[in-house]
Amino acid sequence: MIQPGIAAPHLAPRLGCHDVHERHGVRYRDLATKALLNRCPETSRMPFDWTINPYRGCAMGCRYCYAAYTHEYLGADPQNDFHSLIYVKRGGLEDLERRLPALVARGETVALGTATDPYQPGEPALGVTRQVLTRIAAHRGARLAITTKGAAILRDLDLLTHIAGRGHLSIRVSLISTDAALLREVEPWAPPPAVRLEVLRRLRSAGLDAALAVSPVLPALTDAEESLDALLAAARAHGVARVTWNLLFLRSPTREKYLGWLETAFPRYALAYHRAYASGAYLGGAYLDRMRERMARLCAKHGLAAPVDDLDDETGPRPAAQLSLFSSPAPKPSSARKVVKSGAISRISCSTPT
Repeated sequence: MIQPGIAAPHLAPRLGCHDVHERHGVRYRDLATKALLNRCPETSRMPFDWTINPYRGCAMGCRYCYAAYTHEYLGADPQNDFHSLIYVKRGGLEDLERRLPALVARGETVALGTATDPYQPGEPALGVTRQVLTRIAAHRGARLAITTKGAAILRDLDLLTHIAGRGHLSIRVSLISTDAALLREVEPWAPPPAVRLEVLRRLRSAGLDAALAVSPVLPALTDAEESLDALLAAARAHGVARVTWNLLFLRSPTREKYLGWLETAFPRYALAYHRAYASGAYLGGAYLDRMRERMARLCAKHGLAAPVDDLDDETGPRPAAQLSLFSSPAPKPSSARKVVKSGAISRISCSTPT
Protein backbone atom coordinates (compact mmCIF):
# COMPACT_ATOMS: atom_id res chain seq x y z
CA MET A 1 0.00 0.00 0.00
CA ILE A 2 1.06 3.56 -0.70
CA GLN A 3 1.78 5.54 2.45
CA PRO A 4 1.56 9.33 2.07
CA GLY A 5 4.97 10.96 2.20
CA ILE A 6 6.86 7.65 2.05
CA ALA A 7 8.48 6.42 -1.14
CA ALA A 8 7.72 2.87 -2.26
CA PRO A 9 10.41 0.44 -1.02
CA HIS A 10 11.68 -0.33 -4.53
CA LEU A 11 12.01 3.39 -5.31
CA ALA A 12 13.34 4.87 -2.08
CA PRO A 13 17.01 3.81 -2.60
CA ARG A 14 16.98 5.22 -6.12
CA LEU A 15 15.81 8.76 -5.37
CA GLY A 16 18.36 11.55 -5.58
CA CYS A 17 18.36 13.98 -2.69
CA HIS A 18 19.95 16.98 -4.40
CA ASP A 19 18.72 19.11 -7.28
CA VAL A 20 20.68 18.52 -10.49
CA HIS A 21 18.91 21.28 -12.43
CA GLU A 22 16.56 24.16 -11.71
CA ARG A 23 14.48 26.21 -14.09
CA HIS A 24 11.90 28.83 -13.15
CA GLY A 25 11.36 27.30 -9.72
CA VAL A 26 11.10 23.72 -11.00
CA ARG A 27 13.60 21.34 -9.39
CA TYR A 28 15.04 18.29 -11.14
CA ARG A 29 16.53 15.36 -9.26
CA ASP A 30 18.05 12.07 -10.39
CA LEU A 31 16.14 8.80 -10.29
CA ALA A 32 18.42 5.80 -10.80
CA THR A 33 16.89 3.22 -13.11
CA LYS A 34 17.99 -0.03 -14.70
CA ALA A 35 15.25 -0.14 -17.35
CA LEU A 36 13.53 2.60 -19.31
CA LEU A 37 11.21 0.32 -21.27
CA ASN A 38 7.85 -0.53 -19.72
CA ARG A 39 5.78 -3.33 -21.23
CA CYS A 40 2.07 -2.61 -21.75
CA PRO A 41 -0.16 -5.30 -20.24
CA GLU A 42 -1.47 -7.91 -22.66
CA THR A 43 -4.99 -6.79 -21.77
CA SER A 44 -4.21 -3.22 -22.81
CA ARG A 45 -6.02 -1.78 -25.83
CA MET A 46 -3.35 0.83 -26.37
CA PRO A 47 -1.99 1.10 -29.92
CA PHE A 48 1.58 0.52 -28.71
CA ASP A 49 3.46 -2.25 -26.96
CA TRP A 50 6.07 -0.43 -24.88
CA THR A 51 6.35 2.96 -23.19
CA ILE A 52 9.29 5.14 -22.23
CA ASN A 53 8.91 8.12 -19.93
CA PRO A 54 12.32 9.77 -19.41
CA TYR A 55 10.95 11.84 -16.51
CA ARG A 56 8.63 11.38 -13.55
CA GLY A 57 6.65 14.53 -13.03
CA CYS A 58 6.08 17.22 -15.63
CA ALA A 59 6.81 20.93 -15.57
CA MET A 60 4.12 21.85 -18.14
CA GLY A 61 1.71 22.37 -15.25
CA CYS A 62 -1.45 21.07 -16.96
CA ARG A 63 -4.33 21.15 -14.49
CA TYR A 64 -5.85 18.01 -15.99
CA CYS A 65 -2.77 15.74 -16.08
CA TYR A 66 -3.92 12.21 -15.27
CA ALA A 67 -0.39 11.04 -14.35
CA ALA A 68 -0.10 13.06 -11.14
CA TYR A 69 -0.88 9.99 -9.06
CA THR A 70 2.52 8.50 -9.98
CA HIS A 71 4.24 10.91 -7.59
CA GLU A 72 2.58 9.11 -4.68
CA TYR A 73 4.95 6.19 -5.26
CA LEU A 74 7.89 8.57 -4.78
CA GLY A 75 6.59 9.79 -1.44
CA ALA A 76 5.86 13.21 -3.00
CA ASP A 77 2.63 15.17 -2.90
CA PRO A 78 0.83 14.66 -6.25
CA GLN A 79 -1.23 17.78 -5.68
CA ASN A 80 1.71 20.16 -5.24
CA ASP A 81 4.93 18.42 -6.30
CA PHE A 82 4.10 16.76 -9.62
CA HIS A 83 4.76 19.95 -11.61
CA SER A 84 7.57 21.38 -9.49
CA LEU A 85 9.69 18.38 -8.41
CA ILE A 86 10.73 16.36 -11.46
CA TYR A 87 12.76 13.16 -11.32
CA VAL A 88 15.17 12.52 -14.19
CA LYS A 89 15.69 8.87 -15.06
CA ARG A 90 19.40 8.11 -15.10
CA GLY A 91 20.60 4.80 -16.46
CA GLY A 92 18.69 2.17 -18.36
CA LEU A 93 20.35 2.93 -21.70
CA GLU A 94 22.33 -0.32 -21.78
CA ASP A 95 19.16 -2.27 -21.09
CA LEU A 96 17.41 -0.33 -23.85
CA GLU A 97 20.17 -1.16 -26.33
CA ARG A 98 19.99 -4.84 -25.35
CA ARG A 99 16.21 -5.14 -25.75
CA LEU A 100 15.61 -2.98 -28.80
CA PRO A 101 16.74 -5.47 -31.49
CA ALA A 102 14.14 -8.07 -30.49
CA LEU A 103 11.19 -5.72 -30.20
CA VAL A 104 12.11 -4.00 -33.48
CA ALA A 105 12.30 -7.39 -35.17
CA ARG A 106 8.80 -8.21 -33.86
CA GLY A 107 7.43 -4.90 -35.22
CA GLU A 108 6.45 -3.64 -31.77
CA THR A 109 5.81 0.05 -31.17
CA VAL A 110 7.48 2.15 -28.48
CA ALA A 111 5.54 5.18 -27.24
CA LEU A 112 7.57 8.06 -25.86
CA GLY A 113 5.82 10.42 -23.49
CA THR A 114 2.65 8.62 -22.40
CA ALA A 115 2.70 9.85 -18.79
CA THR A 116 5.01 12.88 -18.79
CA ASP A 117 6.16 15.13 -21.60
CA PRO A 118 9.50 14.00 -23.06
CA TYR A 119 10.20 17.58 -24.17
CA GLN A 120 9.34 19.39 -20.99
CA PRO A 121 11.34 22.52 -20.11
CA GLY A 122 14.28 20.68 -18.56
CA GLU A 123 14.99 18.45 -21.55
CA PRO A 124 17.21 20.89 -23.52
CA ALA A 125 19.66 20.94 -20.60
CA LEU A 126 19.26 17.34 -19.42
CA GLY A 127 19.00 15.56 -22.77
CA VAL A 128 17.50 12.27 -21.59
CA THR A 129 15.00 12.09 -24.46
CA ARG A 130 17.73 12.67 -27.03
CA GLN A 131 19.78 9.84 -25.54
CA VAL A 132 16.78 7.53 -25.99
CA LEU A 133 16.22 8.67 -29.58
CA THR A 134 19.88 8.10 -30.40
CA ARG A 135 19.55 4.43 -29.40
CA ILE A 136 16.33 3.97 -31.34
CA ALA A 137 17.78 5.65 -34.43
CA ALA A 138 20.46 2.95 -34.61
CA HIS A 139 17.85 0.36 -35.62
CA ARG A 140 16.31 -0.01 -39.06
CA GLY A 141 12.57 -0.68 -38.91
CA ALA A 142 11.95 0.84 -35.47
CA ARG A 143 8.38 1.90 -34.74
CA LEU A 144 8.11 4.98 -32.51
CA ALA A 145 5.24 7.20 -31.36
CA ILE A 146 5.85 10.53 -29.60
CA THR A 147 3.36 12.79 -27.81
CA THR A 148 4.45 16.25 -26.66
CA LYS A 149 3.59 19.89 -26.14
CA GLY A 150 7.24 20.93 -26.17
CA ALA A 151 8.95 23.01 -28.83
CA ALA A 152 12.26 21.35 -27.91
CA ILE A 153 11.30 18.49 -30.21
CA LEU A 154 12.61 20.64 -33.07
CA ARG A 155 16.11 20.20 -31.67
CA ASP A 156 15.89 16.54 -32.62
CA LEU A 157 14.76 16.91 -36.23
CA ASP A 158 17.93 15.16 -37.37
CA LEU A 159 17.19 12.03 -35.35
CA LEU A 160 13.46 12.12 -36.07
CA THR A 161 13.90 12.29 -39.84
CA HIS A 162 16.48 9.50 -39.60
CA ILE A 163 14.09 7.26 -37.64
CA ALA A 164 11.19 8.04 -39.99
CA GLY A 165 13.31 7.31 -43.05
CA ARG A 166 14.29 3.85 -41.80
CA GLY A 167 11.15 2.86 -39.92
CA HIS A 168 7.85 4.27 -38.73
CA LEU A 169 7.46 7.47 -36.70
CA SER A 170 4.26 9.19 -35.64
CA ILE A 171 4.20 12.41 -33.63
CA ARG A 172 1.28 14.01 -31.86
CA VAL A 173 1.54 17.63 -30.75
CA SER A 174 -1.02 18.31 -28.04
CA LEU A 175 -3.01 21.53 -28.34
CA ILE A 176 -6.58 21.94 -27.10
CA SER A 177 -7.38 25.56 -27.99
CA THR A 178 -6.10 28.61 -29.84
CA ASP A 179 -7.12 30.81 -26.89
CA ALA A 180 -3.74 31.75 -25.41
CA ALA A 181 -5.24 33.46 -22.37
CA LEU A 182 -7.29 30.41 -21.49
CA LEU A 183 -4.33 28.07 -21.90
CA ARG A 184 -2.25 30.21 -19.55
CA GLU A 185 -4.82 29.25 -16.94
CA VAL A 186 -5.15 25.59 -17.91
CA GLU A 187 -1.57 24.77 -18.98
CA PRO A 188 0.42 27.57 -17.33
CA TRP A 189 3.95 26.52 -18.37
CA ALA A 190 3.30 24.88 -21.72
CA PRO A 191 4.26 26.72 -24.94
CA PRO A 192 1.49 29.03 -26.22
CA PRO A 193 -0.73 27.94 -29.10
CA ALA A 194 1.20 29.91 -31.74
CA VAL A 195 4.41 28.13 -30.80
CA ARG A 196 2.86 24.67 -30.94
CA LEU A 197 1.26 25.42 -34.30
CA GLU A 198 4.66 26.48 -35.61
CA VAL A 199 6.13 23.23 -34.27
CA LEU A 200 3.50 21.33 -36.24
CA ARG A 201 4.28 23.33 -39.38
CA ARG A 202 8.00 22.64 -39.13
CA LEU A 203 7.53 18.95 -38.41
CA ARG A 204 5.22 18.63 -41.40
CA SER A 205 7.61 20.64 -43.57
CA ALA A 206 10.31 18.13 -42.64
CA GLY A 207 8.10 15.39 -44.08
CA LEU A 208 7.18 13.87 -40.71
CA ASP A 209 3.86 12.34 -39.75
CA ALA A 210 2.79 14.92 -37.19
CA ALA A 211 -0.82 15.08 -36.03
CA LEU A 212 -2.74 17.51 -33.85
CA ALA A 213 -3.80 15.92 -30.56
CA VAL A 214 -6.85 17.66 -29.12
CA SER A 215 -6.23 15.91 -25.85
CA PRO A 216 -8.18 16.37 -23.77
CA VAL A 217 -11.29 18.27 -24.79
CA LEU A 218 -12.36 20.14 -21.65
CA PRO A 219 -16.15 20.32 -21.24
CA ALA A 220 -17.41 23.90 -21.27
CA LEU A 221 -13.90 25.33 -21.65
CA THR A 222 -12.73 24.07 -25.04
CA ASP A 223 -15.58 21.97 -26.45
CA ALA A 224 -17.65 24.70 -28.13
CA GLU A 225 -18.18 24.53 -31.88
CA GLU A 226 -16.45 27.85 -32.54
CA SER A 227 -13.45 26.93 -30.37
CA LEU A 228 -12.83 23.60 -32.07
CA ASP A 229 -13.53 25.11 -35.48
CA ALA A 230 -10.84 27.74 -34.96
CA LEU A 231 -8.36 25.14 -33.68
CA LEU A 232 -8.82 22.75 -36.59
CA ALA A 233 -8.70 25.60 -39.10
CA ALA A 234 -5.38 26.77 -37.63
CA ALA A 235 -3.99 23.25 -37.68
CA ARG A 236 -4.93 22.78 -41.31
CA ALA A 237 -3.33 26.11 -42.20
CA HIS A 238 -0.10 24.85 -40.64
CA GLY A 239 -0.01 21.71 -42.76
CA VAL A 240 -1.69 19.23 -40.43
CA ALA A 241 -3.53 16.39 -42.16
CA ARG A 242 -4.94 14.38 -39.27
CA VAL A 243 -6.29 14.80 -35.76
CA THR A 244 -6.63 12.65 -32.65
CA TRP A 245 -8.72 13.58 -29.65
CA ASN A 246 -10.21 12.45 -26.37
CA LEU A 247 -12.41 13.79 -23.59
CA LEU A 248 -11.19 14.86 -20.17
CA PHE A 249 -10.43 11.87 -17.93
CA LEU A 250 -10.54 12.58 -14.20
CA ARG A 251 -9.19 10.09 -11.70
CA SER A 252 -8.01 10.78 -8.16
CA PRO A 253 -5.95 12.79 -7.20
CA THR A 254 -6.21 14.75 -10.47
CA ARG A 255 -9.98 14.90 -10.05
CA GLU A 256 -9.76 16.72 -6.72
CA LYS A 257 -7.04 19.06 -7.96
CA TYR A 258 -8.81 19.94 -11.21
CA LEU A 259 -12.20 20.45 -9.62
CA GLY A 260 -10.67 22.56 -6.86
CA TRP A 261 -9.02 24.77 -9.47
CA LEU A 262 -12.26 24.96 -11.47
CA GLU A 263 -14.22 26.15 -8.43
CA THR A 264 -11.89 29.15 -8.23
CA ALA A 265 -11.20 29.85 -11.89
CA PHE A 266 -14.57 28.95 -13.45
CA PRO A 267 -17.05 28.53 -10.60
CA ARG A 268 -20.10 28.58 -12.88
CA TYR A 269 -19.12 25.16 -14.23
CA ALA A 270 -18.12 23.51 -10.96
CA LEU A 271 -21.50 21.98 -10.07
CA ALA A 272 -21.99 20.55 -13.56
CA TYR A 273 -18.54 18.96 -13.44
CA HIS A 274 -19.15 17.44 -10.01
CA ARG A 275 -22.39 15.91 -11.24
CA ALA A 276 -20.97 14.70 -14.55
CA TYR A 277 -17.95 12.98 -12.99
CA ALA A 278 -19.75 11.67 -9.91
CA SER A 279 -20.10 8.17 -11.39
CA GLY A 280 -16.61 7.74 -12.75
CA ALA A 281 -13.55 9.13 -14.49
CA TYR A 282 -15.00 9.07 -18.02
CA LEU A 283 -17.79 10.93 -19.77
CA GLY A 284 -20.10 9.02 -22.07
CA GLY A 285 -23.66 8.92 -23.30
CA ALA A 286 -25.18 11.69 -25.40
CA TYR A 287 -22.38 14.13 -24.65
CA LEU A 288 -19.72 11.79 -26.03
CA ASP A 289 -21.89 11.12 -29.09
CA ARG A 290 -22.26 14.86 -29.72
CA MET A 291 -18.53 15.42 -29.46
CA ARG A 292 -17.77 12.57 -31.84
CA GLU A 293 -20.19 14.02 -34.37
CA ARG A 294 -18.76 17.51 -33.92
CA MET A 295 -15.15 16.44 -34.36
CA ALA A 296 -15.97 14.35 -37.44
CA ARG A 297 -17.95 17.17 -39.04
CA LEU A 298 -15.32 19.84 -38.37
CA CYS A 299 -12.49 17.63 -39.62
CA ALA A 300 -14.40 17.06 -42.85
CA LYS A 301 -15.04 20.79 -43.14
CA HIS A 302 -11.33 21.57 -42.99
CA GLY A 303 -10.17 18.72 -45.21
CA LEU A 304 -8.64 16.71 -42.37
CA ALA A 305 -8.73 12.94 -42.16
CA ALA A 306 -11.49 11.42 -40.07
CA PRO A 307 -10.50 12.02 -36.43
CA VAL A 308 -9.20 9.17 -34.30
CA ASP A 309 -11.09 8.95 -31.02
CA ASP A 310 -8.42 8.18 -28.42
CA LEU A 311 -11.14 6.97 -26.08
CA ASP A 312 -11.30 3.81 -28.17
CA ASP A 313 -7.76 3.09 -27.02
CA GLU A 314 -8.33 3.76 -23.34
CA THR A 315 -8.51 0.92 -20.87
CA GLY A 316 -11.38 0.46 -18.49
CA PRO A 317 -15.16 0.84 -18.82
CA ARG A 318 -16.90 4.12 -19.52
CA PRO A 319 -20.36 5.02 -18.24
CA ALA A 320 -23.08 4.77 -20.85
CA ALA A 321 -25.56 6.92 -18.97
CA GLN A 322 -26.96 10.09 -20.48
CA LEU A 323 -25.10 13.15 -19.23
CA SER A 324 -26.77 16.55 -19.26
CA LEU A 325 -23.51 18.42 -18.76
CA PHE A 326 -23.43 21.91 -20.26
CA SER A 327 -26.90 21.91 -21.75
CA SER A 328 -27.46 25.56 -20.81
CA PRO A 329 -27.16 28.32 -23.41
CA ALA A 330 -23.74 29.83 -24.02
CA PRO A 331 -23.00 32.86 -21.85
CA LYS A 332 -23.48 36.24 -23.44
CA PRO A 333 -20.40 38.37 -24.11
CA SER A 334 -21.19 40.49 -21.09
CA SER A 335 -20.64 37.48 -18.85
CA ALA A 336 -17.09 36.87 -20.04
CA ARG A 337 -14.68 36.42 -17.13
CA LYS A 338 -11.26 37.94 -16.64
CA VAL A 339 -8.33 35.55 -16.86
CA VAL A 340 -6.37 36.39 -13.73
CA LYS A 341 -2.82 35.67 -14.88
CA SER A 342 -2.99 37.51 -18.19
CA GLY A 343 -5.44 40.28 -17.44
CA ALA A 344 -7.08 39.53 -20.77
CA ILE A 345 -10.72 38.75 -21.40
CA SER A 346 -11.48 35.20 -22.46
CA ARG A 347 -15.01 34.40 -23.67
CA ILE A 348 -15.64 30.86 -22.59
CA SER A 349 -18.85 29.41 -23.95
CA CYS A 350 -20.71 26.28 -23.01
CA SER A 351 -21.34 23.63 -25.58
CA THR A 352 -24.98 23.24 -26.51
CA PRO A 353 -26.66 20.18 -27.99
CA THR A 354 -26.75 20.12 -31.80
